[in-house]
Amino acid sequence: MSAMRSYAPNWGSVAALGFALLGGTAAHANETVTLKMVGAWAPEVSPYAAVGHKFKDLVNELSGGKIVVQYMGAEDVLPPFDQPEALVNGVFDIWYGAPNYWAGIVPGGYVTELSKLQVADKGPGSDLYDFMVKMYGKHGVRYLGHAAGDPGVGSHFLIAQKEIAGLDDLAGMKLRVPPLTRYFVQSAKAESITLPPSEIFLAMDRGTVNGFTWPIADGFANYGWQSVSKYLIEQPMYRSGVGLDMNLDKWNSLSPENQEVVLKAVAGTQEWTRGWFAEKQTEQLAKMKEGGMTQLELTADKKEAWTHLAQESLWTYLQGVMPAEEFAEAEKLLERQK
Repeated sequence: MSAMRSYAPNWGSVAALGFALLGGTAAHANETVTLKMVGAWAPEVSPYAAVGHKFKDLVNELSGGKIVVQYMGAEDVLPPFDQPEALVNGVFDIWYGAPNYWAGIVPGGYVTELSKLQVADKGPGSDLYDFMVKMYGKHGVRYLGHAAGDPGVGSHFLIAQKEIAGLDDLAGMKLRVPPLTRYFVQSAKAESITLPPSEIFLAMDRGTVNGFTWPIADGFANYGWQSVSKYLIEQPMYRSGVGLDMNLDKWNSLSPENQEVVLKAVAGTQEWTRGWFAEKQTEQLAKMKEGGMTQLELTADKKEAWTHLAQESLWTYLQGVMPAEEFAEAEKLLERQK
């Protein structure tokens, strides 16, 4: 997913917000711990917000009232692209949003969007999960998890205005992309165009772009795009899903018992989202078909080439931004197949 647009943060306002949100958070062992949560998307804006709120509810339930996660808002609190840095600075305690929003702070922080594993980061207690925790920890963040559907479900797909039989058909096309799919599109010799989601409808209707990429489970038909789109290429590119993260100092201030509750809520959320993403994707596909769209399935050899280019183009980019040892470990843990 991609944020609506980039903003220049007003750090004076952010500091004031942080003072207000963090006041009174130090608590004795027997007192209720209150954690302030901000999300990249509000529930009425994106279905994906439900994942962050499921995590919130699980923490509250599993803690028996000893931890209270309070949802403060989304873009109405702070613009999405500014939220990761604000979390690092302690403006709020917990965050949910697209893993690739961390690209500017944690190089390679969204590497799990390349994951082909059933649980994108294998969940708390695994070597891959611990690797992600270490990666984020260097930047003042306690990585909590990547909640996604099964491989191929809730993923990023390509929507086009002409029939696509394989990669060669993408050459010369103008495709709207978020940063995540840019490298795939450019490697396929198409032109990548950056637009906020709010401008996709008009761009498709006027022919400014010939297609775009989107995780269709994230409310595709809510935007009415099925009325200006013709084809869905039914071959997933990247994992999508929702990242959960916490301010590292706030995490360290929790008792071991409370930390365990949070991790149990992460695991529970990751289990829940597998079925949830499948349900949402099925709903959206039905609405897309009702709107007149056609699903295109590639032949086996074309599927293999499509997936290979998607994976390798992003791996190549990440190799240029991640420390060499960290990149090599990510390749191993994510079982990269060259």
